[in-house]
Amino acid sequence: MILIVELFLLCIALLFVLRAKPEIYRSWLFSSPRMLVCILLVALAALLHLSVARRITRRIEARLAPAAYDERRILLDINEEARTADSLRQFYDSVLTRLRDALEAENVAIFVRDEASAEFVCSACVPDLGVDADKDLSEGKLTLASDAFIIKRLRHLATPLVIEPGDFETWERAFLDATPLRREARRREGEVLKRLNARLLLQIKIKNQVAGLVLLGARRGRHDYSARDREMLMSLAGQLAFVIENAKLVERIAAQEQLRRELLLAAEVQQRFLPDRPPVLSHLELSGICQPARGVGGDYYDFLLLDNKQVGIAVADVAGKGISAALVMTSVQAALRSQTMAISAERSSTHGQAEMVSSINRLLCHSTGEATYVTFFYAEYNEQTRQLTYVNAGHNPPLIFRAQSNLDEHTTMQSVTTYAGERMEAECFRLDKGGPVIGLFEHSRYEQETVNLRSGDLLIAYTDGVTEALDTLGEEFGEGRLQTVVAEHLHLSAETVRDALMRRVAAWSTGAPQYDDLTFVIMKVN
Repeated sequence: MILIVELFLLCIALLFVLRAKPEIYRSWLFSSPRMLVCILLVALAALLHLSVARRITRRIEARLAPAAYDERRILLDINEEARTADSLRQFYDSVLTRLRDALEAENVAIFVRDEASAEFVCSACVPDLGVDADKDLSEGKLTLASDAFIIKRLRHLATPLVIEPGDFETWERAFLDATPLRREARRREGEVLKRLNARLLLQIKIKNQVAGLVLLGARRGRHDYSARDREMLMSLAGQLAFVIENAKLVERIAAQEQLRRELLLAAEVQQRFLPDRPPVLSHLELSGICQPARGVGGDYYDFLLLDNKQVGIAVADVAGKGISAALVMTSVQAALRSQTMAISAERSSTHGQAEMVSSINRLLCHSTGEATYVTFFYAEYNEQTRQLTYVNAGHNPPLIFRAQSNLDEHTTMQSVTTYAGERMEAECFRLDKGGPVIGLFEHSRYEQETVNLRSGDLLIAYTDGVTEALDTLGEEFGEGRLQTVVAEHLHLSAETVRDALMRRVAAWSTGAPQYDDLTFVIMKVN
């Protein structure tokens, strides 16, 4: 532009010289020819041009050209910001502000892939786009789908993607023959890019997957992004990938910590549902233990003091593990306690326990899903008559151990095992009368059975976490080992038997993880 002005002025001067009267030159140059004047004018114009090019032109170009920036300083500052920023949003704002100032872009935005939805959500934008944009950010409207056209292109590019103003029309024409759903998706994608005036897209990759992108608007003076700019941006992308990956790791750790605290609270609450200590009775010893596999679980045991010197004993195992099983367990406990109070007056009935289990089954069917069920054992022991009345609803059959010195021809239970230990000989009987599991079939029917107990008899009711405990080779502890341990300690107290069995199972499973909740109850008649 300046050169054109200079040439225009030179032409006017030459025209003036050539058209002027000869007398002017004779009086001024003493009869010098016209050509000499023209040469002098051209020389003078050249000197003026050099002066202008040296001073004025350089100043103008310096003002119009992109400002220089220190790439190393930018990367170091961003690295420092990553260490000191109080939040991820503050870090993003700082990075985008530095980019905008260095590249003199109209605006810069960053989109980060959301793990839950897989969409790319605008996490920050500089400068602020106004109240509507803030609302769109909070409502998640400034998003790009995981299958967006530009995301697919960025996956296969190693350098930033340049967007020309005419590209939007080209993309729209390319999708004219697409399905309405796909056209609508591309329309929304185009609206986001136009709103942010996208001119350059920088992909942020983690393990060859696009984890985010930085969107840059037009530069001041409509300058293009140079190769040096793109190289600097690719270096920045590596830093951003590291920060995003760390941020996601921190979020996962925070979520796990939150879950850990919730599990600890849930475990504390669940422990409160279990008996603090067994009831103290004159002719009966009770002891129980529940050890969940995951902090909280679906195993349950309970002792209930009833009227007429009776005590209720319950052991249950909810299908599944974790919090969901624990919630079902609380339903079982609530139903059991409400039903034992409701049928208190009918406890002497010949079908009292069976009817109670049927009622609990119906309540559980109405309050849980179709795939939820519970194995359940409930018994009531009468200290005066020394009779145990029980119902087994699909549970592992509890075992009654009786020293052979107490056996006679009037025993109604069928022996399943005979033991001859160092201290005493004993026989073992199973309690398997009852019906199917509860919570699965609403109209299930149950039977109850009454057995006579004697001094020295010991009952153990357990869940499959005991017998199915694995060693490091994958072998189960098994019912046989359980029976052996109990028979060896039959002459000792209920609490001692409990501790001995726990030690034996723990020794068996040393080095192997606990896969299932472990629960059992010991009842010994004195």
